[in-house]
Amino acid sequence: MSVPKLCLTAALLLVSAGAEAKPLKPTGAEASTSLPDDAEVSYDVKNSFDRKQSTVWVEGDTSSSGLGSWIRYDLDGSPVVTELRIWNGNWYTYDYFVRHNRVKEMEISFSDGSTQTVTLKDEMVPQVVKIDKPVATSFVKVKVKGIYAGSTFNDTVISELIIYDNSPAETVAVSAVKASSVYPSDADGNYEPKNVEDGVLDSMWCEGDKGDGTNQWLEFAFAQPTTVGSFVLVNGNAYSPAYHKKGNRAATATLRFSDGSTQEVAIKDFFLPQTIKLTPVSTSSVKVTFTKAYPGSDFNDLCIAEASFKP
Repeated sequence: MSVPKLCLTAALLLVSAGAEAKPLKPTGAEASTSLPDDAEVSYDVKNSFDRKQSTVWVEGDTSSSGLGSWIRYDLDGSPVVTELRIWNGNWYTYDYFVRHNRVKEMEISFSDGSTQTVTLKDEMVPQVVKIDKPVATSFVKVKVKGIYAGSTFNDTVISELIIYDNSPAETVAVSAVKASSVYPSDADGNYEPKNVEDGVLDSMWCEGDKGDGTNQWLEFAFAQPTTVGSFVLVNGNAYSPAYHKKGNRAATATLRFSDGSTQEVAIKDFFLPQTIKLTPVSTSSVKVTFTKAYPGSDFNDLCIAEASFKP
């Protein structure tokens, strides 16, 4: 499926970071250097916190491999930072990941002067870094102290970095996500159901059935029984409005809860997050069966970028 997106499954010490924590939105960011933009592509530091894994920050130090390069993320107030989730390297495609440098050793520093040094794995998976001593801080600064060398380019890349604080997550914690079918992995990445809860907008689950996605489903198991009051969805491929229209999107769905009750919902055809109000129900799981699809212009596969539930 030719989409400008990878959709890779989290693993390592890296699964569901956001299930028990709240992501923070930086008020701004500054980098030591950035590779100059070319005619069509930006490598600016803002790409590292735009919730898209295919837009990347590339350091611009032409005299080295990126050692010593850094990004500083400014925060609103001084939240207590507990963990980071990092998409290390260039996630535009598998090929780009291998060809560019990836961070091996990273120093993390905070406004109180404390630091923590971590070693990242050389794997194309979102990596969760737990802060040893959660700290109230007005900024988080990450510095490249070691690299895995790329096969072609001597530039070090970070695709995305999400900062979490100690506030409770706004969404219901999910212990597992299953799907009726999955589109096969390709050069752009994979389309596993876990992608709908990774926190980025341009990874996705895509069904692998021969039809248009009708009667395909996602099933969410919760960490504990909870009352669900709304369904939050990012429909289709959320990379851009143009790519959103290329593949099939959900139009209607039936939600089945663990007590056997069901609710029918209509889903809007746009690529931004939408909140669908439900009749509150206590449940340990929700099975979402898509009963109608908006047709795509290029692909006959139904995709969902993000999906979650709120009390």
